[in-house]
Amino acid sequence: MTNQLLALFADPTTSPDAQQAAQAEWIMMIGMVVLFGAIFYFMVYLPQKRRDKKLKEQMEKLCIGDKVATIGGLVGVVANIAEDEVTIYTSAANTPVTFTKAAIQTVVPRNGENSDSKKDKKSSK
Repeated sequence: MTNQLLALFADPTTSPDAQQAAQAEWIMMIGMVVLFGAIFYFMVYLPQKRRDKKLKEQMEKLCIGDKVATIGGLVGVVANIAEDEVTIYTSAANTPVTFTKAAIQTVVPRNGENSDSKKDKKSSK
């Protein structure tokens, strides 16, 4: 198909209607690429960017006593915060485990639940 389109543009003896049809096909293909790019941006990239920004804000506000969940599924309470490491106490035996900050998936502040959970509860009433 590409060779046919190139032949239409390169051959001066082709009719103007054929050239316009070929140009319309190219415009449609470019339009589809732009459309799929926009869909990808709004459906995949933008929501992930928002989640990353929210997690970064939570990590900056992280303090001792906050409840955290790691990407491995381990849940505990923050006991110590170093530059890039966080020590949490897990289970009833208060077993200390040290992780990098990048391993933390969610943070629940000491004073209760995070703001999204409160919004969900209000909307469900």
